[in-house]
Amino acid sequence: MRPKIIAALAAIIALFILAASGCGGGSTATQSSTAESLAEQAAAEVEQGNLNSATELYKQARQAYQDDGDGEGARGCLDRIQDISMIEVAYPLSEEEMRDQLAEAFPDVAETEREGWIASGELEHMVIDGEPHYYYDVVSNIRYRNVDLFQQDEQLLGHYEKGYSELVAIMDEPAGADWQPYTRPITYRGTHTLDVPREVLPSGGLLKIWFPIPVITGPQPAVRVTSISPQEYAAGPPSIDQDIGVVYMEVPLDGLREDLNITVEFEFDHYEQHFVIDPGKVGEYDTGSALYREYTASGGNILVTEDIEETAREVVGDETNPYLAAMKLNDYVVDNITYSFVPHSALWPRGVAESVYVHENRHGDCGAQSMYFSSLCRAVGIPARTTGGWQLFTGNFAGHFWAEFYLPDYGWVPVDPTAAEIVDYIPGLSDVERQDFKDFFFGNQDHLRCVVQKDVDEPLIPPATQPILITAALQQPAYNCDTMEEIPVLVLGDYWSMSAEVLSE
Repeated sequence: MRPKIIAALAAIIALFILAASGCGGGSTATQSSTAESLAEQAAAEVEQGNLNSATELYKQARQAYQDDGDGEGARGCLDRIQDISMIEVAYPLSEEEMRDQLAEAFPDVAETEREGWIASGELEHMVIDGEPHYYYDVVSNIRYRNVDLFQQDEQLLGHYEKGYSELVAIMDEPAGADWQPYTRPITYRGTHTLDVPREVLPSGGLLKIWFPIPVITGPQPAVRVTSISPQEYAAGPPSIDQDIGVVYMEVPLDGLREDLNITVEFEFDHYEQHFVIDPGKVGEYDTGSALYREYTASGGNILVTEDIEETAREVVGDETNPYLAAMKLNDYVVDNITYSFVPHSALWPRGVAESVYVHENRHGDCGAQSMYFSSLCRAVGIPARTTGGWQLFTGNFAGHFWAEFYLPDYGWVPVDPTAAEIVDYIPGLSDVERQDFKDFFFGNQDHLRCVVQKDVDEPLIPPATQPILITAALQQPAYNCDTMEEIPVLVLGDYWSMSAEVLSE
């Protein structure tokens, strides 16, 4: 296993050890130490990578806390069990299963080459109970990291070629006056539908649901929640004017006699963005402002380490103009970070910030790439954030995140390194066509977007009290349920759908 992966695992393990104390809940000095002892043994098993035995010990500890009347301690143990489940969800494949998938997906690739992929140590995996377990989407990542294999997948290539054509058409349209960065809006309607059979849900308890919705921001100035049904479950006003958009609902399960049917409907306008920036007219940052302090800070998934800061300074060199410096950092990400899916549920908050993951592994998906760009900007004093929610390139909502950096006298400027990399997978384009496309996504953006949150790691409104599958980004409903043993989203996700409709353009 590569040293960087070992370091990541060590960080995950360290967090588990710290979290084990959370199983202690409200225990007192006079209470039996059996529960705490079992929880400590479970944490030690996690340290050794023995997740099955750790889960069993946490179950025993949970029962012991319940016997002691310590509900908080019991809940803490269930949270640790669900943390382990999240890692197992990300890495479900045994080495034999992974080899079978690679052989089936790439029958024309020599076995020696496939074995070379494994031997390189670059396929995401963890050692669980003494055996390597691999990331569930290992086949997709092989394709994205090998352009020739990607281009052999006709369906995937066709999807990219279609997206490229649509985006080039937007690029070729007149952008409007230089002083007007927001042009040509599209009005969309979106609908969440959650239809859950009654037998899937616990007989009692409280189900909390956070439905993601658009928020008001520069290119998205008009947002309307037009329908919530049943209205009786709505536990607060929609947060369309906050940093994250949610419709929060509470469903008392004790009185639920029939299937759970919920719909949330919203409309929003989203504009194209075309920033024409004169580097000589960029103002000075107010380094004492709340905006500057917040968006140059290191923390969460946009963590700025010494290594990241060193890389940012090397890339920027002597450039002091923030616009030109951000351009260098964007080019660095586009040219050096390969697109690849990330095992999000096994990273933060289980020990590894996504910016660090990308820095060490040199690949990442849209959100991870954008968090890395944001961390590089923050490292050299440029306010930056990773914003997003969904894209609508295919006509329906699909998860997508991008970045923005702040320039005095101009505002938040969009950057999308992942969209820029589309052309790296499409054959037959000239160097000029590729570069023009990449350049467009620095300072410009299509209107096929929906912003749900202005930055990653924004807490839900109200905050969740129990773990959710992915904490950085809200792209499907989040759930908490105090009586559900399983991770709620893994149970309820199959019963949720979302649709989009263009109302005007």
